[in-house]
Amino acid sequence: MDKTEQKVKLEECVSYFKERPVYKKLFLKMREKYEGLGRFGGTVCLTGLDREEKNQLGGFFQKDYTSNKTISISAKKMEQCLKDSKFSEFTWEIILEAYFKESLIGRKEIERRRSEKRESYFAELLVYFSGHEGRAWLESVLTEQKEGYLLLMQLYKENQENLTDILNHVMQGILELKMLQDKKKKELLAVFSAKATGNPHYFDEGKQGEKLLFAYIRSQVSDVKSESLSRVEYKNKLYYEAGILKDEVSNDVLAYGIHGWKADGELHEGIEGFLKNKEPVKLTLQTIGNLQKICGQEKRVYVVENPAVFSVLVGEHPEWTIVCGNGQLRLAVLILMDKFTKDSVFWYAGDFDPEGLLIAQRLKVRFQDRLILWNYHVSWYEKYLSEVELTEKRVKKLEQVYIGELQEMREAMYRKRKAAYQETMIGLLLY
Repeated sequence: MDKTEQKVKLEECVSYFKERPVYKKLFLKMREKYEGLGRFGGTVCLTGLDREEKNQLGGFFQKDYTSNKTISISAKKMEQCLKDSKFSEFTWEIILEAYFKESLIGRKEIERRRSEKRESYFAELLVYFSGHEGRAWLESVLTEQKEGYLLLMQLYKENQENLTDILNHVMQGILELKMLQDKKKKELLAVFSAKATGNPHYFDEGKQGEKLLFAYIRSQVSDVKSESLSRVEYKNKLYYEAGILKDEVSNDVLAYGIHGWKADGELHEGIEGFLKNKEPVKLTLQTIGNLQKICGQEKRVYVVENPAVFSVLVGEHPEWTIVCGNGQLRLAVLILMDKFTKDSVFWYAGDFDPEGLLIAQRLKVRFQDRLILWNYHVSWYEKYLSEVELTEKRVKKLEQVYIGELQEMREAMYRKRKAAYQETMIGLLLY
């Protein structure tokens, strides 16, 4: 049989199987087997076939399948039946390649080709970003599989065009970050995002571009996560240090009796105005970010957890410097405290409950000898016990309290299982 005749015979063979739709189901499964094994072999199972499809199979394989719910067909059976057919001069590999109009390849070869294609894609990107501020970061992520690598691979697999678009925006974001840092400016996330991408929400929390941008920001710092910061606070801190204010509106702090100096060395007129009028000032993270340093009316700086206590102390002691944590350690509170001159000493007082002890511990760990736990006396706790019973869930938080200065209070709280709140102790805090 010459090549022309062979071609005609192969077309006849393919037509035979294409005219009987059940063989597409069989051939797809056998192709999957081939990919896994790297050769023609194995056994496949077909289910849910109707009577016509079973008859189509039975015609070639010379077997009645009408009563079978599941039909198992092995490569060995296929080869045997092919030898007994008028298409015996062909192999199943030849027939399947003609049927699907593409070469059969094993999984290893498929992965090798995919790997080559992937490497080529990222190599082209690195060339495209030559000379870019973020190129070195991208190359290190790809070669050393650093933070962001798995996300890049996931996005590549899902949609290469989309990944190219995301990386273009992230790289533009990196350029904007560099300009902010050169100017020593802070910028709201929405404003930053709009400048870099045209979309103020492009780098919102959890979006793919934001995850890659944060991976870049993390790569630029050498410090590990501070024990005194939660995951969210640590993330906001890194953004802040990079020049981005993630939560400027709700991230504020109430302070009284402070002086603030701007980056140019001049006193902040607004803050001085509040001090002159003996009034507290609410400082946003953006305002704090533009201050070079802060000092109080005296070296001792009182830091309290509750706004009510803050207000009473301000009224009774206008000569003091006082900061209000407002029940939690927002980034604004920590950054404000960081900017106080090094000779400042913080006196911290908070609620006597598990959450309050953890806040006190985090501040002590962060500021060490510069922070004094103010009146953390077991006698105070026992005297001002409230009727608020601590739930098991809250009591369990005491397991996280480990610094020595809080152990007596911790044990007393285990025994009493009640909270004592700062507002009831105002009288003692005044003196």
